Amino acid sequence: MTRPGRPAAAPPAVTAAEAAAPPAVAVPAGPRRRDALVRLAGLAALGTGGGLGSGPARAEAPGQAAAAASGVAPALRGARPRLVIVGAGWAALAALQTLRQAGAALDVTLVDRQAQFRALPLSSAWLAGQGPERLPRVDLATHVQAQGARFVAAEVQALDPGRRRVHSSAGVLDYDWLLLASGASSDDAAWYGGDARAQAEARQRFPAGFQADELDRLQQGLQAFAGGELLLTVPPPPYRCPPAPYERAVLLAGWIRARGLKARITLLDAGAGMPRYTRLFAERWRGLIEHRPYSEVRRVDPWAKTVQVDDGEWRFDHALLLPPMGAGPLAAQAGLLAQGPDGRPSRWAAVDAATLRSPRDARIFLAGDLLDRVSILFGAYPKTAQIAAELGHAAARQILAAALDRPAPSAAEMLPASQCHVWLDADPAEQLRIDSHYRLRGDGVIVQTQRQVDNPQPRGEDLQWARALLAARLGIAAG
Repeated sequence: MTRPGRPAAAPPAVTAAEAAAPPAVAVPAGPRRRDALVRLAGLAALGTGGGLGSGPARAEAPGQAAAAASGVAPALRGARPRLVIVGAGWAALAALQTLRQAGAALDVTLVDRQAQFRALPLSSAWLAGQGPERLPRVDLATHVQAQGARFVAAEVQALDPGRRRVHSSAGVLDYDWLLLASGASSDDAAWYGGDARAQAEARQRFPAGFQADELDRLQQGLQAFAGGELLLTVPPPPYRCPPAPYERAVLLAGWIRARGLKARITLLDAGAGMPRYTRLFAERWRGLIEHRPYSEVRRVDPWAKTVQVDDGEWRFDHALLLPPMGAGPLAAQAGLLAQGPDGRPSRWAAVDAATLRSPRDARIFLAGDLLDRVSILFGAYPKTAQIAAELGHAAARQILAAALDRPAPSAAEMLPASQCHVWLDADPAEQLRIDSHYRLRGDGVIVQTQRQVDNPQPRGEDLQWARALLAARLGIAAG
């Protein structure tokens, strides 16, 4: 693909409100070995809160500095290329941290509707009463400003690739380059037959906790659960964090047993399940967890508390309804979705895996959970926190090369790696570590290698991993 030349300066964006733009930050950063992060378990600074570059941001109280970030600032006149980042999750914040470390004088704006970043890893144990929330909630306005960028607290309503504009609830943002890192979104309209009231009711009362803003409502619903049928759904893959629904099932089963509740968990699984957890359900949790593979949800009635699958109807007293996922309405609206085998649009965004560019528009880069297939061998990358952070880092390097006319990273340098810690049981404590690595085959096809490592006596390795990842890739000191 031919790389576009550096764009000429464009006129200021038309906005509804303005916020003072922070000055460009140039922070020199020494070279870092990529594999030092890939093998997080070997970092010397595990658990210390130290990060790359200077001054990792500490967690701030929710809402801090919100007033300063309530509007959209005009693009600065001059030669600085304008980058707009849509999203504020692992991929977006990792890209921001990489840009800061590179010391590049880009005019960067990050826009997201959420006021704070909240990490989903390790949340299952907190939901099941195994202890306090162990990762920080970070005020985005404060963090983004400390990274030398501008934060816009707004809902992105549409993308206009032709005019290179982002339309938001706070106004219009013009860009030279766009990073779409908006994550995975629920794709559950088919469950409700077009009934928007039913869809809203189910999302409010029975969230699955796979979006950060669902966690508190999910915890409140679980605390109010007094017994009966607790229903969990697992959608067709891919979805965010593949082992997470099964991990939550075993932790909630332990929570039910510890509370002495007369209850049962039913896991309606659209796929075949994970062999390790399937054995656990049968050996340790017989009578408490009923796992029903190949049971894809077809219809949900949140008022009658019923779920229909192909072989019948299930009633529940409370539910964690995890719907099918996709790249979301922005990718669809902008024409960025991939094409499925049937010729129809996929649920996920098309991407050139070697550059993380959109095949539809060379000025748009993509990173994180919204990506479609990257390999004919395994399909999409696992949608995990570390994969998203690695892809955000790689996309930022590609953007720097494109915007500043520098050499681009090689295809091999764009490959991520991931580590995932999940619970097999809480009493006695037992965890599983899943390592994912990627390489290029001789013909350029990406090959995935996964390894599972038992941890029968965990001593906080999951927390050490999460803190190291936050510090190294996001610049957030978590301890």
